[in-house]
Amino acid sequence: MFQNDSAIGRIMNLLVDILYVGILWVVTSLPIVTAGTATVAAYYAMSKSVRRKTGYIGKEFMRSFKTNFRQSLPLTILFLIILAVLSIDIWYVWTNDSKTNSSIFMVLVLILFLFAGIAIYSFPLLSRFVTGNVNLFRMAFVVMFRFLPVTALMMLFTMVAGIGIYLMPWTVFVIPGGYLYALTFPMEWVMKKIMPAAEEGSDEAEKWYYS
Repeated sequence: MFQNDSAIGRIMNLLVDILYVGILWVVTSLPIVTAGTATVAAYYAMSKSVRRKTGYIGKEFMRSFKTNFRQSLPLTILFLIILAVLSIDIWYVWTNDSKTNSSIFMVLVLILFLFAGIAIYSFPLLSRFVTGNVNLFRMAFVVMFRFLPVTALMMLFTMVAGIGIYLMPWTVFVIPGGYLYALTFPMEWVMKKIMPAAEEGSDEAEKWYYS
């Protein structure tokens, strides 16, 4: 009943793979400033090795981690600084009620929305495209509005995952893998929409992400 080719066996293997990617993400995110690099690597391993069964999870994760470390490190630090500043500002305005603060609060929420959208797209895009950070921001900004319903869905995924970990800290070893796996479905749909079509029969057409 639990053989690899049985339905239950496939489900169990999938759950183990998802958990494995999540644990790799947690471990490599521990310095905090490497969380972005870990996210790039985890998304890459999840979409390639877990979803499309190409390559070994650990090997693909570490390959992506090493390849994108230099570019994603300053990107992560920038995002962490922006998040800290926005969080402090929103908390301050929220706890100091006034008509003026209400307007400022709405502006800050809008900025937070833009920041969240760019952050959610940036790391998966970095796992797929070779480009500079300025162009990466531009891509993320354009894509988040071009596929606004998908963006809203992925923000919902992110909120649910964040709240779940906040309420139950022990799930930090469970939720990240499940979140990243769920994220690959709308994100890969977006990726296929924005990737240039590969010529039939070319080496590029044989890449795993075109399957």
